[in-house]
Amino acid sequence: MFKFYILLLFLWFSALTLRAQTTSGPVPDALKYDFEGIQSFLSSDWMEGREAGSRGGFMAADFVSSLMQLDGLAPFGDQKHTYFQNFDLVRYQAEKVRFAVISKTPFSESALQLTSGIDFELTPGPYGRDAEAPLVFAGYGISMAGKGYDDYKGLDVNGRIVVVLDGFPGHTDTTSHAWQKLGKSPRETLNSDDNKLRNAEKHGAVALIVISAGGRQQSFTQTPGNQDVVQATMNSTEVAEAEYEDPYHALPGDTSVSRVPLFRLGPHATRMLFDGTGIVLSEIEKKIAQDFAPASTPLKDKIIRFSIAVKSEQMRVRNVLGIIYGKDTTKSIVVGAHYDHLGMRGKDIYNGADDNASGVTGILALAKAWKEYGEKPACNLLFSAWTAEEKGLLGSSYFVAHTKADPVKILLYINLDMISRSAPEDTANRQVSIGTMTGSDSLRDLARKLNLRLSTPFELDLWDVTGHSGSDYASFTAQKIPVMTFFSGFHADYHTPGDVMAKTDPGKMKNILKIVSDCIREYAVGPSEK
Repeated sequence: MFKFYILLLFLWFSALTLRAQTTSGPVPDALKYDFEGIQSFLSSDWMEGREAGSRGGFMAADFVSSLMQLDGLAPFGDQKHTYFQNFDLVRYQAEKVRFAVISKTPFSESALQLTSGIDFELTPGPYGRDAEAPLVFAGYGISMAGKGYDDYKGLDVNGRIVVVLDGFPGHTDTTSHAWQKLGKSPRETLNSDDNKLRNAEKHGAVALIVISAGGRQQSFTQTPGNQDVVQATMNSTEVAEAEYEDPYHALPGDTSVSRVPLFRLGPHATRMLFDGTGIVLSEIEKKIAQDFAPASTPLKDKIIRFSIAVKSEQMRVRNVLGIIYGKDTTKSIVVGAHYDHLGMRGKDIYNGADDNASGVTGILALAKAWKEYGEKPACNLLFSAWTAEEKGLLGSSYFVAHTKADPVKILLYINLDMISRSAPEDTANRQVSIGTMTGSDSLRDLARKLNLRLSTPFELDLWDVTGHSGSDYASFTAQKIPVMTFFSGFHADYHTPGDVMAKTDPGKMKNILKIVSDCIREYAVGPSEK
């Protein structure tokens, strides 16, 4: 063990020494040697996958903060005296679950016990819960007042268990009346379990059950934290994540975390649930698609009895924040990336070279270049390495909530998440996704202009992040802060031990950082320098 730390310190010192000797001149463009060694070290086995709250996670935070200090960034953590913004998370996991479907007739009652992982999958709340309640079928569990559609209209679900279909009206037929009525509504948000769960809880439900019509097979693979990945339209690759169990995480006292459990039933359990009700789910889906009208109804003579025991504990984590103060210290551009990844699962180390050693290495390279620029930018440049993105965007969420009372106005948030590889169909390695909010035409125009400055411009996918929550940008869009989020493509190694440094593309990453740096320049240099 002593030799392990001696070697680790040697490698660390070597990385710092090399970095101290490099200069990129007066122009704030990150060069390959500004980031290749750092990305390699952050994604090495020494960092043990950088899981939030783990030894590897704390080592990664120390490494990032040491580079910020070496490059001359001022600390912007707790009380502005440290680079660390420390806070606690609640980690929780269901230890024991019982779930039974009770069918009643005038003369009898039968109970069918279901098996977790086979018949159903559970997303628990942070506390244990027991209940026995009647069932109400609420269509897709969606309320859209602006579209004239509400599955809960006239439906009493208070104290009951709500059953909803996955998907949204017309999702199986793009020619249907319902699909056309939805127009440009964010369909991903409509279909999200979180949205349906919050809606059920708001209406007084004690639990939510999600099912699929037509016998579609449910996937009971549990993935950690953030389940809503970036939906860049240019990337159609189906990504198969490795299977493992992971606890759930939340910020203490976060009222947005549902206390209501969610059960997702498989085909067999779904058939048992609707047996004898006279309801044919495939026909209901077609009817809703044709009429764009709810088909909600109580499920008579059906009761669910469940019991959930939850184990919870608090854990300490930290963001890493360094700042270059500008001429106007009341305004800031925040450039951020999450440094955490999935840690270790058995003997497997999830190195996360692309996700997201690439992004956090990118912000460090940009910070170094801008500090060497020598002149104060027009506003502050805050470089932020977030923790617990993989647990549900919790590091950036804490930062946004924590700085609400801070008088510093955030002009723009730039997010870097997976910027060093390409999707398999991008054989030329020339596709890049840049997401902005609805109405951010000027930012999209800026992206096009800066892309054309490259000797070989990228093929840009400019997409609307509104209604999406695939990365830390969502913590800022929730506060109506303009964002630009950069992403270079999904690949088959996403969230697997195969996401290693040897498979990254430093040349592509360098050009992405060139666009990001030019974007910062447009906002953060004085008028005479534009």
